[in-house]
Amino acid sequence: MLTTPILFQQVAFDAAFDQIILFNVIGGNQVVSNRLIVKDNDTLVTVYDQTQVSFRFEHTIPAGTLTNCGNYVMQVQTFDSLANASALSNSVQFYCFTSPTMTFTNIP
Repeated sequence: MLTTPILFQQVAFDAAFDQIILFNVIGGNQVVSNRLIVKDNDTLVTVYDQTQVSFRFEHTIPAGTLTNCGNYVMQVQTFDSLANASALSNSVQFYCFTSPTMTFTNIP
């Protein structure tokens, strides 16, 4: 039996770079893969739905998958070695923004 995963809060990040999403699982069968579902928070259209094989409680969103200035909501689901699926985790809202750049001018 798989327990429902707990998705951690996510700070805003730049969609131009890979982003690791962390979650936790307490008890239950050994997790061998996980599925991350990301939806546009305004339209609820699914923009990312991928499964990654890993014993680690993390999922990497590849660079360029999402769009900066976007408002999203995500959930994670885990699977054991017999392909049994857990319930979907809690929903977490997050944003993607372009990384700020700083320039210094007029320095003597």
